[in-house]
Amino acid sequence: MARAELDYKEFDNLIELMIRAAQPEPVINDVLHGFGAEEIEQGIQKLLPQSGRTWKGKKAPASTAQPFTRENGNLSITVKTKSDYHYLYFPDDGTNTKHHAGNQQFMLRGAESKSEGIANEIAQKLIEQIEGGI
Repeated sequence: MARAELDYKEFDNLIELMIRAAQPEPVINDVLHGFGAEEIEQGIQKLLPQSGRTWKGKKAPASTAQPFTRENGNLSITVKTKSDYHYLYFPDDGTNTKHHAGNQQFMLRGAESKSEGIANEIAQKLIEQIEGGI
């Protein structure tokens, strides 16, 4: 399972805003569970491989379907695949096969590609709270 985290050293201004805000935790949770989760899913979906295989009764490929489910935690969001799309483990973390390249890390790369935008959204919402907008 891929795990992407924000390195707090890269976001010193975000830490300063969290210290200054009256209630930073609910603001961060709201952004992560809404905007953040959608952004992460979009970032991953852009990188999903396509096999090009078709047959009668075959479900839509992950790249065109909605293959993700979310688990909201306190100050966290976990994006996982739905059971029909657990096969994505093999090209993501798995080994190479005759037809597919493994270790593509698209889950991690997709999540990391959206981290700056999510941090900016959190910062904006914290600024609004500090200024009395929330």
